[in-house]
Amino acid sequence: MAGFFDSGSKINLDQSDVRISAENGLNFSQDQTIGIYIPPSVKYFSGKDSYLQFDAQIKGDVDNTVASFATRLQLDPNTGANSLFSSLRVYAGNRETLLEENTEYASYVSVKYDYSKTETEQKKRALREGCGVWTPATAGTLGTTKSIGNNFLYNPFMKKPNAGQTTDPDATIDTAWDNTDFITAKITVPLHCGVFAENSKVFPNLLTNGCYIELVMAGQRNLFRQMDGVLKDRRMRLNPVFYGKDNVGTKVSAADVIDAIWCRAGVNNQRDPQSCPFVVGEKVNFVKDTKDGSTSTINTITLGKDGYGAVITDLSIDGTLLKIGFDTGTKFKVATEMDQATDNWFLFSESLSGATQYSPSCVVSNVEMICHQIDMGEKYERNMINKVSKGGVVMFDIPSVGVQTHSQLASDIQATIPLSLEYSKAKGIIAMPTDASIYQTAKQTSATGTYLTTKNAGALYQEDTLMNSNRTGISGCSNGLSKYNFFLAGKMVPSREISTTKTTDKRGGIDAHFISELEKGLMACGIPANSFEDYSSNFVIGRQLAIGEKAVFDGRGKTARLNCKFEGSVVDVDKPSVNTLWKVFVKHIKTLVIKGDNISVEI
Repeated sequence: MAGFFDSGSKINLDQSDVRISAENGLNFSQDQTIGIYIPPSVKYFSGKDSYLQFDAQIKGDVDNTVASFATRLQLDPNTGANSLFSSLRVYAGNRETLLEENTEYASYVSVKYDYSKTETEQKKRALREGCGVWTPATAGTLGTTKSIGNNFLYNPFMKKPNAGQTTDPDATIDTAWDNTDFITAKITVPLHCGVFAENSKVFPNLLTNGCYIELVMAGQRNLFRQMDGVLKDRRMRLNPVFYGKDNVGTKVSAADVIDAIWCRAGVNNQRDPQSCPFVVGEKVNFVKDTKDGSTSTINTITLGKDGYGAVITDLSIDGTLLKIGFDTGTKFKVATEMDQATDNWFLFSESLSGATQYSPSCVVSNVEMICHQIDMGEKYERNMINKVSKGGVVMFDIPSVGVQTHSQLASDIQATIPLSLEYSKAKGIIAMPTDASIYQTAKQTSATGTYLTTKNAGALYQEDTLMNSNRTGISGCSNGLSKYNFFLAGKMVPSREISTTKTTDKRGGIDAHFISELEKGLMACGIPANSFEDYSSNFVIGRQLAIGEKAVFDGRGKTARLNCKFEGSVVDVDKPSVNTLWKVFVKHIKTLVIKGDNISVEI
């Protein structure tokens, strides 16, 4: 007996990209709003194949006084240009019916990107979205954790470092860093919402009288990052290492005045000016890390003329060593001995130390929505319009995210986070506790005094001796959480509390049950659980509400809360150290209902 395949009813569709410019300006910077209207003439579009395109250029200081704060800057390497936007709204029509709203957009994307990343995906994001990517050329050789925030060699926001200024590789590099060293990056980012990137269905733009996108740009405080390889409070062992006051490694004695230092050859890939993370004009100092791995201490130094380190005037090669020269007016007079034979002395940037008025910016220009238009054919279009005009109903599911916030004091040893689950089709919950502290822009950018994510366990070796967060406000902080569970629909779930004591201990550890629950919660929220590399630096709690792709949880009228306990005793290890703002994301399905001229949203 012979069998035959049905030909099916598939239609060959014409597809094209339509460019739609922002309607309310040419250039946008921090705290401004971008508006884009996709007119109904774009009858149908594929949201997952559409994207936002723009130019982005960083400036070291809005007053162009970058010489006072000379250092390389980048956007958040994990989320890239997505961190430029604090909130996203999508309307049906020209701001007529609100379809989606995410008031914590950057935080949501940070969870999505940190936990879904793969090596291939990270490289793609680096090419398109301004994210960081690891490269061996800027990697550490002293056992630090892997950093994607130190790639200054192939960074879309700046010129190649200390390059092109001379044709002689042995010549001195003495051109000071300024705003002309920042370049315009070409950015394309998806919009992470149910109408666009998170929906595989074709959106009926013709029937909604168009679609309006509103993006609010983030403020400068949480936006910028220095390179990891110049910071004292991040991966300190990634920084250049002192070798001597000459090219034979002579130690610096107490009271010595030095106008140049030589860096240890090859350590942390320091070979020449092009491999140096510092720039001419940057202020630097030294921090000591004893070779037995005990807690780091800062060397006491008589500082330069402004109280914050010596200014680099030139970078050069001396044989196989990198030589760093200092301004004669800011030379170091060292109070204690510096001997590379007994201790590691790391250089770190102090360009932003004491900078209370530091005002970097990122200007976004040439903003366009590249809308992937689908031609459904005249017959399909006519049938759809006839259906609506004759009283028929068109329904379109939108996988959406509801956002809730709740404040918690550091003194609270127990906390109850109320949850609003007034959705008929809820899928999962992601709860993100964030550091609610307000840091000055300079301290946030340099990760100085911010939330501590890792701490050396006494004299025991740990890759990152001390590591502070440079993502305060957009990433989760565990803050010493000991255990948690949820109260949903009259039940405690799970029935036994989930321990997080190992995971939240800043000396390292992991709780298998917590990770298992988090994995299920992420998957329920449509986030592939591909990586748990950032489980500590971007701490979140996950809860699955429904098992199965088509299953949903009806939360309407049901009481829900997250119960948290904090039982640690050591601040900066396992006890809360900061006030917390909880950001709760509830994944759910809402339905766009089109009936005649009436458009409504059912949740």
